[in-house]
Formats: sequence, structure tokens, C-alpha cells
Amino acid sequence: MELKSTRIKILVPVVILLASLLCYGEYVSLTRKKIYNNLTNEISFASYKFPGEVGIYIKDLNTGMVVSYNEKKAFPSASLVKIPIMAAVWQAAEDGNIHLDDKITLTRKIKAPGSGNLKFSRCGTKYTVSELVLRMITESDNTATNMLSATLGKSYINWLLKNKFGFETTNFSRNIMDLKSAKAGIDNYTTAEEMGVLLEKIYRGKIVSQSASSNMLEVLSNQKIKDRIPKFLPKSLVVAHKTGLLRDICHDAGIVFTPKGDFIVCVLTSDFKRYRLAKNFIGEVAYRTYR
Repeated sequence: MELKSTRIKILVPVVILLASLLCYGEYVSLTRKKIYNNLTNEISFASYKFPGEVGIYIKDLNTGMVVSYNEKKAFPSASLVKIPIMAAVWQAAEDGNIHLDDKITLTRKIKAPGSGNLKFSRCGTKYTVSELVLRMITESDNTATNMLSATLGKSYINWLLKNKFGFETTNFSRNIMDLKSAKAGIDNYTTAEEMGVLLEKIYRGKIVSQSASSNMLEVLSNQKIKDRIPKFLPKSLVVAHKTGLLRDICHDAGIVFTPKGDFIVCVLTSDFKRYRLAKNFIGEVAYRTYR
């Protein structure tokens, strides 16, 4: 009887503890769902009010919870296409088609207007593949992008996008700043969801290899253009992201690293009246998610 009584005395607090943990877990789960429901409502309302087109994909990388709005809508990708081109470069290196220390010669024909300083460099100057990738992402250098894409070839890049990376919408049909082709209806497209899926694969080390994904993440973390996703976030946070900007197009897609968990936020906008409005909108979406 004494042994049985002792066991009961031990079991009772254990049962109470387990019950408390279960109740707490259920409370946390319900609270989290409420928070995400509130965020979904906020994002939907803000997107509805935005004077233009919006595509949003947000994912909590710890819980897997997703908040989205028009996430499958195709937008001209602008410079967001530079993320999959970066992935294609590392895939080409993995396949032995190029080496990251190979040097590519700058020519007058390949120079592109817009973002970046390579367009001012002397023709005949040689740059390594890895340096061009860094400039393409962190400075959004258009000339660096065209040098890399010309080396790989559009057919190879598009084959990788579809068959290796699994994209249905994201494509590379024209060179960066080839506005003549754009006017003819030839353009590069992507969706908020596909950008988010690509970023998550990089985050989890599943694009090309763990090492390649880690290098890509580091490059994205050195982004110098910070007027969108990071705009209203604490300066101490690391944001690995890539922007995109063309006439009536303003995007940003990235990963925000926080002490309480990391999340993906991809916001694509078009057909708006002022760039400042679009940039602030992207920053506000990122801040609402962080908050």
C-alpha cells in the first residue's frame, strides 16, 4: 500500500505537468493562428488599398505559416531575375561548365544603362565570375548581369529554371535593359511565390548544394540597396534580399533574420503612380510581418 501510495504521489504532479504543457501548447498554437489571421487581414486590406497591382508571399521559416496575396500573379521581374541567374551561375559551376574564378571580358556591346558602375569601365577589362555575381546582386549591376547571362546563354538558364529549379512562370527571355524587346512584348516574368520558394531553398541549402546556397545567402546579405524591405526594420537585423525596379515596377524579395525567428517576404508591385509610394508599401509589409 505504501509503494502504491508513493507511486500515486509521484504520478499526480507528472500528469498535472503534462496537462499544463498540452494546454500551453494549445494556447500558443491558437495565439499564433490569431496573429497570422490578423496579419493576413492587414496585408489583404493594405493590398486592396494600394493604387496598383500587388503580389505578396510571406512565410515563417520556423512554423511554415504562409500569408499571401496574389502570390501566383505574374509580374515583369525586373532585377529580381538576377536571383535565379545567380543560382544558374552556381549550378553551371557545379556542372563544370564554368569556374567562379574564370575571367570575362567587358565589351562595348554588352554594356547596359541603369544600375551599376561597370558601364563606365574601360572595354577590355576582365572580371571574375564571382566578382560579377557580387556586383549583379549587391549593386544590381545590369552590365554584370548581361556579361554572366551571355556567358551561360539564355537557353541554358531557362532550362535550369524549368527543369532544375522547378519554375513554372519565372523565365529569362531578354537581356537586362533591353527595352526594345520589352516594347515588343518580350519580357522576363516571375511571381511572389516562386521568388519565395527559391529563397527558402537557398536558406535551407537546397539550391545546387549546401555550400553554394550558403555563398548565395552571403551575397544576398550584402545588398546595398535598402530602401524597401529593410526601410522600417531595426538596423541591427540582417536582411538577405534583392530589389527590382523598372518603369511602373517596384519589387523586393528577401529573407529577414530576427532573434525570434526568420521569415521570407516577397512583395511585387506594378502600375502605381509614385515609386516612393511603392517602396514605402513594401517596407510597411515587411515591418508588419516583423512586428
